[in-house]
Amino acid sequence: MLSTSHSVSLSIELLPEFGWSINNKPAYGPGSVFQGFVKLNAKPPELNIERVRLAFSAFETILPYDISPGVVRNSRNPLFTIQHVLWEPKDQSLVSDKGPDYSFPFTIQMPLIQFPPSMAHSKYQCEYQLIALLDASPSSSKKSSQTVKAVRSVLYMPFIEANLLKTPSMLEAQKGCLTIKARMSAFEFVPNDDLCLYLRIDNSKIDTRRKTRGAGSLPCVSVTLKLIQVLEVVVFDDMDDQTQVIASIAHKLLLINNPDRQGSHCEAHLSLPLPADLTPSYDYGRLVRVVYKLQINVELRGPLGGIWCYNVRLSDIPITIGTLGYGIKNSSDLETYTQFQQDPHNKSIPIPLLPKFMKAIEYEDALPMYDPSKLPQYESFISQISTSG
Repeated sequence: MLSTSHSVSLSIELLPEFGWSINNKPAYGPGSVFQGFVKLNAKPPELNIERVRLAFSAFETILPYDISPGVVRNSRNPLFTIQHVLWEPKDQSLVSDKGPDYSFPFTIQMPLIQFPPSMAHSKYQCEYQLIALLDASPSSSKKSSQTVKAVRSVLYMPFIEANLLKTPSMLEAQKGCLTIKARMSAFEFVPNDDLCLYLRIDNSKIDTRRKTRGAGSLPCVSVTLKLIQVLEVVVFDDMDDQTQVIASIAHKLLLINNPDRQGSHCEAHLSLPLPADLTPSYDYGRLVRVVYKLQINVELRGPLGGIWCYNVRLSDIPITIGTLGYGIKNSSDLETYTQFQQDPHNKSIPIPLLPKFMKAIEYEDALPMYDPSKLPQYESFISQISTSG
C-alpha cells in the first residue's frame, strides 16, 4: 500500500525472485528469505527526514462473535514484531541520483518455525505485515512533526507435507438399491491440484420399462463431489465450528444394463479441481485449526424425475491440503509456534526464534554475492598466447 502525505510518498516493494508464487503473489515459509525496497519520494528542503524504519509484524485474531445476547467472543494473539532502522542522518546523508526518489533495501529471514498460514476468514484472520515508517519534521517551526506510514501484506504458508498412499484405498456405502464404491490413491493434495478418484455405482433395482424406452431416456445418476473446509475454534469451547464449501462439481453418469445379472451399473474417473489459494490444513494452532473433508453424494431419481429417489452418501473423507509437493519432506529442525511461551516471565518454555533483518549475504545457507566480470576479447586472448609462445 502506498502512503502519501503532502510532499512525501512511501511504498514497499518485494523482489519477485524470492519465495514461491500463489496467484502471482510471492509466498514465504519457514526459513524463507525475502528482499525488497522501501521507496521514498520526498523533497528534503520542505521536510527534515529524521529516519526511515521498517517493522515486520504478525498476529492472529478471532473476530467478534455473538454467542448469545450480550455475550461476545473475540481473541487476538500476537505472533511477533521486529523493527529495523533503514536510514538515519548519523549513518549517511540522504543522497539520490534520481531526484526526489530514494530507495532503502532490506532482507528478512524467517525462522524455522511453523506459524499459522495467512488467512482471511469471516471469523478468523491471520495477517503478516510489513510497515514502513518515515519520521520527519517540517522545515518551518510553525508546522508539527509527522510520521508517514505504508503497509504491505506478506503471504505466509507453513510447510505441510502431501504424500501418496502406498496402495489405493477402497471406500463403500449402500442404501436401498444403490451401492457405491470409491477408490482413491491419495487423501493428501496441494492447492491447484486435481482431487482424483475412481467411482463405481451398482443399481440392483430392475427397471421393467427399459426395453420400451429409447436411448435418450436411459436412466442417469447424479454424482456430487464437495470439498468442505472446517475452521475449528480451539480457544473457546462455546464457539461452533465454521464450515464452508471450498470446491464442488456435479456429474451425470449413464447407467448401463448388466449383461449377466439383474440391475445396472456405471463407472467413471472423476476429478475435483482445487483452488490455487487454498489455505493448508494445520492442527497446531493456538486459536483455530483448519481441516478438510470430502463429501461424495450419489442420487438416483425415478422416471421423469418421479416421486421416488435414492440418495447415498459416503462417510466424510478426511482430506489434507499440503504446501509441499509429493515426496518432499519437512526439515527435522522445524518446530511449531505453539511450543513456545507467550508469557516472557515463564522460563519453563523456551523463547521463540523471531524473523530477523539481515545484510544481503548474511542469511543462512546463502551463496556469496555474484561478482560480475567481463571475459577478455577473443583477439586479445589469442595475441597473449602468441606473445607468450
